[in-house]
Amino acid sequence: MNTATLKLQKDPDCRQAGFEASCQYYNVEIEICMAALSTMSLGPITRLTYCDNENYDYCPVLLAKILRRR
Repeated sequence: MNTATLKLQKDPDCRQAGFEASCQYYNVEIEICMAALSTMSLGPITRLTYCDNENYDYCPVLLAKILRRR
């Protein structure tokens, strides 16, 4: 992760201003993806690649959820 991502994750003012540093559908406490139809558990590589940083827009599970809404 870069320093900007770390700042966004630690700084509550950035989060309140609307800057998201991680996916809103990932539940950290129980480690599941709420964007999936079956609320699936994600592996560590997927979490690091998509959930825990600003790359969640490219997540295939999130994109599938967006397409299902249309």
